[in-house]
Amino acid sequence: MADRSAPAAQEAFTTLMRALIAPGLRALGFKGSGQTYELPHLETWALIGFQKSAHNTAGRVEFTLNVTVADKLGWAQARRRQPHLPARPSPNTVYGPDAWHCRIGQLLPAKRDTWWTISATTDPGPVARGVITAVTEYALPAIREQRRP
Repeated sequence: MADRSAPAAQEAFTTLMRALIAPGLRALGFKGSGQTYELPHLETWALIGFQKSAHNTAGRVEFTLNVTVADKLGWAQARRRQPHLPARPSPNTVYGPDAWHCRIGQLLPAKRDTWWTISATTDPGPVARGVITAVTEYALPAIREQRRP
């Protein structure tokens, strides 16, 4: 008999993202889908990326989120120096001084790596609320702070 928990855990994650987290992020002004969202701004890239754990199991998906802010003019200059850089930074990649990058756990009061877990049997509501609260209360203020001249 085939193990149906792997697709069920991945389906639960996809459903969580599409049905609860994406609409919550859009209500905060983010645009995007899948696992990358951008807070539009004329002068900066402000991105949130969802990163799945390398240690996921068949029955659960663990994920965290990363926040990246980069000045668009500075990013264009970095791309001229380093042509391998993408047109837009990835929120799940550390670029050194060319873009500010932080994992959400470092912005939270505990200042420790934070991962959420979803499975086929997990109630997705509290998970989604935890993610949206972390973005609202900690990621957005950090983005605003990084955007200051």
